[in-house]
Amino acid sequence: MHSETRDLNLSETEGALAAAVLELVRHTREQDSPGPEHIARFALFSTEALLEERPELSRLLPQETLDLASGDPHHLTSIETGTQHGDVADELEHALWPEGCAGGYIQARIRGAIDGAPGASPAPVFVAAGALNTGETFSAVAREGEDLRVGRDLIPELVAALCASLGIDSPNARAAAQTE
Repeated sequence: MHSETRDLNLSETEGALAAAVLELVRHTREQDSPGPEHIARFALFSTEALLEERPELSRLLPQETLDLASGDPHHLTSIETGTQHGDVADELEHALWPEGCAGGYIQARIRGAIDGAPGASPAPVFVAAGALNTGETFSAVAREGEDLRVGRDLIPELVAALCASLGIDSPNARAAAQTE
């Protein structure tokens, strides 16, 4: 389990989603910082199901991924789907997800305050969210140069938009339905 998620009491499925989100976040943040409005979208697949359906893909996956996935039915593989829109909401509204994906992930660098504090500098903020078709969500957020904050639903609007794009209920929609 990643140190960032140790105290979150995640299920195995949530842990797999968190691991996939954090791997994509690390990969992005280790690269040269793209422009402040950069958006990336990935489809998430069950590695086990993906390799059962397309065994030839095992030659393309790194050995480390195959080792991690071996015997772990929750392990996820991400496949970049590309982006078509410069706005996160537009990207998710028009997103087409590959058949058989277990969920999706979106990340962006946006300008704006993440805490809504008056007078806050509109410095770039990194936001990322992942969701599975079974309803689990995980998100990450950080101002440029600050530590990453992670949790199930740190960015409710982004999580809800991602879930709607995938055709699933967001955690907030499920909670509202339960209180009615």
